[in-house]
Parts: sequence; structure tokens; C-alpha cells
Amino acid sequence: MSRFGSTEKCIVCTKTVYPLEKLAADEKIYHKSCFKCTECNSILSLGKYASKDSGTLFCKVCFKKLFFSKGNYSEGFGQLKPQHEFEKKKNGGITEDKEEIISNEVEVAASS
Repeated sequence: MSRFGSTEKCIVCTKTVYPLEKLAADEKIYHKSCFKCTECNSILSLGKYASKDSGTLFCKVCFKKLFFSKGNYSEGFGQLKPQHEFEKKKNGGITEDKEEIISNEVEVAASS
């Protein structure tokens, strides 16, 4: 801590966070007003938030809504399912969807 205040910076706005407005969650520092849900922008409290691996913050309502929309954490948050990640790595970056598109293009080109 410096002589005239805090040197800690908010992870969201990158401005200095003073002790009175400091909120620490998931080993990151926030202003109380910057600790908001990514989806609905509501101000969060320490007991009423959820976060994803990347540090993205959600209120519990939005977190559940995104989770239930696909039934798993990966697809609900715009990522591939773990089994699709494995297939992608195994196939050198080509997923089943891309394989199907490529094979359809080859069939169309062959029939022309």
C-alpha cells in the first residue's frame, strides 16, 4: 500500500480501488459498483454470484438460465462440450460438423 492510498486496481475498470469500496472475489479485486452480472448488469454481492473459469460474473438467476438452456456448463456458456473438444483435438481441429460439411461439399463437387 502506498503512502497516499491503495495501489490495487479493479479488474473491470482498471481504476484504483480504495479500502472502503474494495470487494475481493475469486482472488480478484473489484469496486462494489463494478461487481456486476455479465448478462443482466445487476449489482452482485459475495453471497449471490457465480463465476465461470474465465472470471466472468453472473447472478445466480442468469447462471442457472444459461446452464439450463443447454443442460451443461460448456455449451450453455458458448464453449464446446468436453467430448467435442476431444474429437477436435483428435481430428486435428476438425469437428464432426465440419467433417459433414466437407463431405457434403465433396459429394456435390463429384456429382457436378
